[in-house]
Amino acid sequence: MNTFQKLLFPIVVVFMVILGFLYSYIPHIIAANTVRQAVASSEHTVTQFKILRDVYSKTVLSEILAHTTLTVGTDVEHDSGVIPLPATLVQEISRRLHDKGTQIRLYSPYPFPNRKDRQLDEFGSSAWQALSKDPTSSYFKEYHSDGRSYIRVAVSDVLSNQTCVNCHNQITDPTGNQWQVGDLRGILEVQTDITLPIQNGIVISRYIIIALLIGLLSITLTLLITYRVTVQKRLSACITAMDKVANSDGISHYKLPESGNDDISHLSQTFNKMSSRLNSSLQSLKQERTLLDNKVKTRTRELEVATQQANNANKAKSQFLAVMSHELRTPLNGMLGMAQIMTTSQPEHQPEQQRQLNILLESGQHLLSLLNDILDFSKIEQNKLELEIHTFQLADLIEPIEATYKPICHKKKLTFNLDTTLPPTTMLRSDKSRIRQVIYNILSNAVKFTESGGINLSIQTEKCGSCSESLLIITIADSGIGIRKERLKRIFEPFTQAESSTTRCYGGTGLGLAIVKQLTGLMSGSAKVESTLGKGTTFTVSMRVDIIDSMGDKCADTVATYVESSEPLPEKLNVLIVEDNKINALVAKSFCQRIGYRVTIVKDGAQAIDTLRQERFDLILMDNHMPTMDGLSATRIIRQQLKLDTIIFACTADILKKNQNEFLEAGANAILSKPILDVKFREALCQFAPRLNQQTGSHPQGTELISYRELIEQCDGNEQKVLQLLQHFIQSMSYEYESLPIYYHSDSYQQLAMSADNIRQIATDYKLASLKAMATYIVAVANTGNPPKLEVIRDLSRLMKKNIEQASYFLHKPEGKSGVSTAYNGLQQSN
Repeated sequence: MNTFQKLLFPIVVVFMVILGFLYSYIPHIIAANTVRQAVASSEHTVTQFKILRDVYSKTVLSEILAHTTLTVGTDVEHDSGVIPLPATLVQEISRRLHDKGTQIRLYSPYPFPNRKDRQLDEFGSSAWQALSKDPTSSYFKEYHSDGRSYIRVAVSDVLSNQTCVNCHNQITDPTGNQWQVGDLRGILEVQTDITLPIQNGIVISRYIIIALLIGLLSITLTLLITYRVTVQKRLSACITAMDKVANSDGISHYKLPESGNDDISHLSQTFNKMSSRLNSSLQSLKQERTLLDNKVKTRTRELEVATQQANNANKAKSQFLAVMSHELRTPLNGMLGMAQIMTTSQPEHQPEQQRQLNILLESGQHLLSLLNDILDFSKIEQNKLELEIHTFQLADLIEPIEATYKPICHKKKLTFNLDTTLPPTTMLRSDKSRIRQVIYNILSNAVKFTESGGINLSIQTEKCGSCSESLLIITIADSGIGIRKERLKRIFEPFTQAESSTTRCYGGTGLGLAIVKQLTGLMSGSAKVESTLGKGTTFTVSMRVDIIDSMGDKCADTVATYVESSEPLPEKLNVLIVEDNKINALVAKSFCQRIGYRVTIVKDGAQAIDTLRQERFDLILMDNHMPTMDGLSATRIIRQQLKLDTIIFACTADILKKNQNEFLEAGANAILSKPILDVKFREALCQFAPRLNQQTGSHPQGTELISYRELIEQCDGNEQKVLQLLQHFIQSMSYEYESLPIYYHSDSYQQLAMSADNIRQIATDYKLASLKAMATYIVAVANTGNPPKLEVIRDLSRLMKKNIEQASYFLHKPEGKSGVSTAYNGLQQSN
């Protein structure tokens, strides 16, 4: 729809509305006008009748009566000697005009004797009342009957002269003789038929409307033709040209004709100017874009080179850290390992020798802490540090801290106070090792920079208002040398220390507090510091934790469910050590021989594979970086080709999580980071003691574990059914393992009995005699309303956990089960 059509439409609509209004309203106007004309005509007729009557009364009638013998009366039709009264004359004239569509009446409420029986109709009565009030006006009304319209107009008839008054006063019955000049004696009414004038007016109006409509259509058609011929074609050309320019990706050479002096010609001239300027701008822009593209390509190439260099530098940095970790930890492992061996192998050292060994161990541990700080900071910098969330008791956090720093402070003659309102049995869920690392880093600085006075450690919790978790608030205050105010703002930045001389006086890398800041941020907390030079420093750190439970003081000594007693070390193990470094091999061998294990040492993975093909071992200590074949490849061959489920401890100097995960994915059971500590080695042995005892046949009485071999025999070699049984065992036993301590510590003995009964039924189904015996005892005691012995609860929980771990191992290590299934099938076939 073009512009003209858009304008034409509302014009036509408005005009049609007007025509419709006129079509419906003009007939009313014509009817009203006809009525007005009829009233005016009737009034004029009455006036003429009055004039005629006055002339007749004053001139004609008086002359006739004076010169003739005629008398005045009403019966002019039957008596030739009677001339009509003026009123009778009016009636006679009205009778003769009736056929012309006009009727004249003269009536009064006081009629003459010959008309005294005549009664006034409704119009006559209304007219008399109206004209009695105002004789100078007229009264009219319109009537419709039999499809025709009439107008009745009433005008007052007053006594205008004394002759008329005398005449009317002579006739006393029934009119009386009180009449005077000016009195309203009667009403002259004119009734006119207005049907034809109204109809004629309506017809004429409709003709006029039709003529207007035809005129409108003619004008519209003329305008439309004129618009199409003189305007639309040129406007379309303008629009087409604008569309081409708008949709053009480049320079447009389209031009419009500029002939004429009208608005469209001016528009064409303006468009051509705009197009010319736009083409110039586009040409300049194209040139600028070409230059910009060249610059962008150059910058992109430079950025790609810089990015590649940065990636290479980052890879080199990671590689350097990996190499540094391995190269430093390898000799460090030998140094610390030999120091540990020397310390424990000959407990009765001379004081000077013992002091030298302690210095050696302390120096090695300090070097290890510096190395760990550098690697931790590198992980944080690359967003590769991950939290390991576990549930632990507050005692697990604070007891090692107190045991470590109390002797250190006592040695420096410093006081060490630990303040907390939380019960030691409060259960927290977070990364315990990272929380402890934060505390150690701050405490280490506090001890280092405090020469007199003491150190206060406060541990509190505070409810987090915006979440369901809590904030662990740790405050460490010392009375040390303090920090200058201008240094406080940068104290958490890496490689920053309070004074430039700090490194020379106290040592350190300047990474400890930077790691504190990053770790607290990683745990949705914060780190703040306040200090006064010469008076001391206060660090306040917060970390978000979940508070799982808080047991009362009466249960403070019954925490065996959560903190299990140490597992006896497995005995009589045959250990294979795969290590190319002679010192590290000697350290590992010494650790094993001190426990009483038989040890075989090979130098690389290839030798380990050959040895395992010829001899059975209970435990493998596997290094990673070795000549000929590394430990990662050797582990894969052991699991995938040799199909051995021998427990493998990966002993590696690579502490990056990625490298450790690769070892675990290859089939290693645990990771021992170098330098290997004797306590860590023993903890790993305790963790896998159930399996190691089962492999050697030396597990203690009453601690038997679920057996895959027995399950496969029960299921007639159906491995799928065995997997379903294992999964059911893990689910049901795990639920009871979690419920048992809760019921015990909450004195819910009835629920405790039900839980133990479930454990007894599971133990019966899976032929676990010791579990069944302990569960039976707990059911019997709990049903009496008394608490079972704590030692039995501990032993049962420990044995349940071992069985869950053993079942999980069978469920997720299919390469270790196929041999059992194959052996079973072979046995069945031989039978």
